[in-house]
Amino acid sequence: MAALPPWKKVLYLKQPYEDNYVDESFLDSLVLNANVQRYEFWSLCSGTLAILWQLSLVVVFVSVWWRVQQLTWNLNWLLALDGLLFGCFVCGWRRDKAEANTVNKIGAAEPALWDVLNACKIVFPLWVLAPLLQTLTRSWSDDTIAVIASALLFLHVASYRYQDVADHHGIPASKRVSPAHSLPGGPTALNAAVLAATILASRLQTAEEVFAFMSFAMEVFALPRARFPAQALVALYLCAIVMLGFGLAAAAFVLVSGVITFLSPALFMWAQRYKAEIQGPWDIAHVNPSTRQPGQESCQ
Repeated sequence: MAALPPWKKVLYLKQPYEDNYVDESFLDSLVLNANVQRYEFWSLCSGTLAILWQLSLVVVFVSVWWRVQQLTWNLNWLLALDGLLFGCFVCGWRRDKAEANTVNKIGAAEPALWDVLNACKIVFPLWVLAPLLQTLTRSWSDDTIAVIASALLFLHVASYRYQDVADHHGIPASKRVSPAHSLPGGPTALNAAVLAATILASRLQTAEEVFAFMSFAMEVFALPRARFPAQALVALYLCAIVMLGFGLAAAAFVLVSGVITFLSPALFMWAQRYKAEIQGPWDIAHVNPSTRQPGQESCQ
């Protein structure tokens, strides 16, 4: 009986073998984990800073509302905070625009008065609607307000597009999208935050306080984000702890931020190493990926 020709792993060739025949060399070209990305601990930690920034903003936002609602802060304090945030926003935004114009050689930046006029498009409707917003939830109980606002703020943090923040801070000014044409965090996160602010503002005492607080909420959540340095993140984080009063709430916030910033990357790194140890020799490719021929399998 003549010897059978060597089996070939092709579909277009008629071979004297059964359809379910499997040769010993069937898995010789199998490559596992050929394109696995290796992570570093500190790079993962730095990637969570955008989450920490947004959590700090939410904590400061709720703390400001609590102080105004409890009459610890008066209207003048809230208006001064609005002016300070708007000034910081204008400075940061014009800095980004100036960098982009310098790189692209577009020309001089627009005058600061134009930014103020654009802000008036938001401030004036808030001033008109403030008396209406004050009576929006008059028939609601405090428990209902707390549950709905907490759920909306949680939705805001969970659905926020943190990758947009990382991309905005990682690309050069010449290729960065203009902040005037972008929604911070995406539409879902922005709508949830604004709705939560509207519900909380309706519990304040006067229409002026409602207007000032809604202006503060729009500055925190709705205005396009300029690039923030590491010092700004540290200042915002310390401000959130101070606003919480160094009590149990502040300790819980520090614990949550520590879990997000350090513990979660550490667990991810441990899981990656544990998976590599469990897989053992299968992590080693039978065929060098750089020399693999077309048609050879790669499984990850």
